[in-house]
Amino acid sequence: MTPAVTAAQATRSVLDNGIILVSETLPARQQVALSITIAQGSRHQRRAENGFAHLLEHMFFKGSQSFTGEEINRRIELLGGGINAFTDRESTVLHGTVLAEDGQKAFTLLCDMLLHPQWTARDLVAERGVVAQEAAMVAEDLEDWLSERAITRFWSDSPLAWPVLGRATAIRRASAARLRQYHAAMLANAPIVVTAVGAISHDTLRAWAKPLESLPPRRSLPTIPPQPSYARGVSRRPEAQQVHALWLTEAAPFAAPEHLPELLANLILGGGSASRLFRNLRDRLGLAYQVYSQVEALSDTGEWSIYCAVPPGAWGVTRREVHRILRELQDAGPTPEEFQWARHSLRVQWLLGQGDLEIRMARLTRQALYLGRCLDEAESLDALAQIRQEQLQTAFARWQRQLEWSCQPSTAQPRKPSFQRRKAAKMATGSAAVSG
Repeated sequence: MTPAVTAAQATRSVLDNGIILVSETLPARQQVALSITIAQGSRHQRRAENGFAHLLEHMFFKGSQSFTGEEINRRIELLGGGINAFTDRESTVLHGTVLAEDGQKAFTLLCDMLLHPQWTARDLVAERGVVAQEAAMVAEDLEDWLSERAITRFWSDSPLAWPVLGRATAIRRASAARLRQYHAAMLANAPIVVTAVGAISHDTLRAWAKPLESLPPRRSLPTIPPQPSYARGVSRRPEAQQVHALWLTEAAPFAAPEHLPELLANLILGGGSASRLFRNLRDRLGLAYQVYSQVEALSDTGEWSIYCAVPPGAWGVTRREVHRILRELQDAGPTPEEFQWARHSLRVQWLLGQGDLEIRMARLTRQALYLGRCLDEAESLDALAQIRQEQLQTAFARWQRQLEWSCQPSTAQPRKPSFQRRKAAKMATGSAAVSG
């Protein structure tokens, strides 16, 4: 194990097998937030495995070497009901916030679920149905459906374009044996970060993490450099009552120096009620109830998106207004007043987030994964204070190229179920073998 390195209250050490431990001791708190992050998500899968990481996340709760599925659920409730899991394109995460007195019980449960999951073929059949329902919910939410469709067009052949929930064919063919093979490969290779924030010491975390020392050495997972595709398109859904529109451009990776200026630029574009998009499309013109922009930074790239929903008759003027705002910000950048309030707002948001143990934990985990170190509070705030106004105009130049996709109403009545509904049904009722 490497010596522990402390930055203010955050301490980082590395086990001999490369697993990273990060802790931040907050003695005044009565809780501890815990997470085990496996840096393997939907983009690290082969096409035939698309959705396996998300399906495996579900199966963690079906049982373990020490507990049945019912016992896991009961223990979660006894610990306050705050233990959960999620999957995204670059990670699979088990996490939870519990009372400090229950910290060891919670961490032991998380480790057992990760290292020794147990499930039957019947469990897998049932959970495929649950995943099918999750996919159906995405299909019914036009905002989510449009986002998935636009990202697929944007990243084209890259695994970044693949849905986190998975393709119906891959989920239908996911046997218990294949899923166990996927789990074994994940534990054998993927980088892992264990993070704890709250009333806990780093020595305590190291003692709890001993079961993870048996895993083999970590290695970086290969990824294909993504190439965005810029286009304009329209999809139609008969149930749509509004035009749902999404614009997308590439953003900087998390570790890039451009990332923080882009977060600041996003606040000015559409990140809040004082943003240009909100003030013009909602307050001045009354075109949209919901309009916003957001930045998602990944390991080697990122996405900067704009979303709004407007009545069909207002779509033309809305589109022109969005393009006008983007051109103005590209040509002239933000005003000095916008720059000052946005920087102050981002500072306040960051400090307020520090009051939430889960947010602190997520920040430290991303820093450990993407930066290879943990930033202290002073360093983070100083980096924000050093941003210059001209850096934001450079950030807005990204919008010279963009993908634009909209979901618009259709008067035609469907003669058969939509693709997404058929996809969900196939997930639930597929006849592929599930024994293993």
